[in-house]
Amino acid sequence: MTASKLSYTYAEASAATGIPVRTLQARITAGDLVARRLGTKPIILAADLEAFLASLPEKE
Repeated sequence: MTASKLSYTYAEASAATGIPVRTLQARITAGDLVARRLGTKPIILAADLEAFLASLPEKE
């Protein structure tokens, strides 16, 4: 059985979504995406990343 990832580093989130790290960081700063810290290491929970992606507008 393979476990799903529960959290991502910025680089992993970028690789998984195709969104540049700087864009993710800007969205975190803007409050659109939640990042958490594990000690000094910032992480993005998979659920928060999925919620952020689902909140993006649909292409017209």
